[in-house]
Formats: sequence, structure tokens, C-alpha cells
Amino acid sequence: MIALEIGGRRYETASPDLFIAGHRAGERAGRAAEDTDAYVRALYAQGDHAAVAGYLHGLASAARQQLPRHPASCTCPRCLFDRRELRESIYRVWREAAAA
Repeated sequence: MIALEIGGRRYETASPDLFIAGHRAGERAGRAAEDTDAYVRALYAQGDHAAVAGYLHGLASAARQQLPRHPASCTCPRCLFDRRELRESIYRVWREAAAA
């Protein structure tokens, strides 16, 4: 397995060239809102599993870029849930460290 870093994220693959090509195609398809099912099926049929993984990660990368940024003071339910989970996680780690 070879480690790759694309867009600040780390991936591992056995075929880096296929993975990178699939990732770029997935990013383009995600931005253009193309039909992706047929392309994924074709890659599976060819046996290009690294390209399929790269393509799916590229689609996810394009989707992440389209998500709106929430300010730190956002009061939407998702942000409130995330902040509460983060506080509880920090407290849990602190409690375990204090007990040790």
C-alpha cells in the first residue's frame, strides 16, 4: 500500500495512478452534477478497484467543497450537537487522565 495525500487528506492505495485519475474524475463529476452510477459500474467491470475508490473519494471531496461554512456561534441543531459532543469528549478524556 502506498500513502497519498490529496487536498490535505491521506489515502492508501496499491495503484496510485489509478486512484489519482479516479479522484480527479470524481471531483469533476461532483462539481458538474453528472450521473456517476454508470461510470462506477464501468470501472468495477474493468476491475479498476483503486480507480473506483479514488472516484468515490473525489465525489466526496467535491461535496465537501459545496457545504456551507457555519460560524462558531451558529445555533443550528447540527452545530449545537457537534459542540456538545466535543465538550463531552474533552471532559471524558480529562476525567480519564485525572483518574490516572
